[in-house]
Amino acid sequence: VLSADGRHRVGAWLAAFLGPEARGTPHFLHQPGHVFSDSKQPVISLINLASLADLEAKVGARRHKRRFRANIWYSGARAWSERDWLGRELLVGQLRLRVLKAIPRCPATEVNPETCERDAKPVAELKALNGDINLGVYAEVIEGGAIAMGDAIALLPE
Repeated sequence: VLSADGRHRVGAWLAAFLGPEARGTPHFLHQPGHVFSDSKQPVISLINLASLADLEAKVGARRHKRRFRANIWYSGARAWSERDWLGRELLVGQLRLRVLKAIPRCPATEVNPETCERDAKPVAELKALNGDINLGVYAEVIEGGAIAMGDAIALLPE
């Protein structure tokens, strides 16, 4: 996908998929070392569904998980336990990760992904409830590998 041919094939597929709405074939560029993310280094975001549920319960309203754009959503852990993972290594399927930092949320989370309206203030809600604006953690890939829906997340010994 990063080669010129691969980028062209992705653009052609997208143009075919979108049909006339595409108004032409998109062109994709690759800049080695650039990360299109809120983080300056390549990371994966993990968010605990129990933490989101706790936030929703405390504010008394649904906060659709797509507002927070996680790479990996997981369940089965107590709310906010991901905060204890900083500096630790995880195994997710065959993927080995090192948790680097909590994810400070941005104003983009105010936008409802279903209506495209700014209808909530998750940053302010997190600050009021927890004293910070964090939800989820960023982790770097130490060793690549396959992951699948339902794979366990194991906290590795220190």
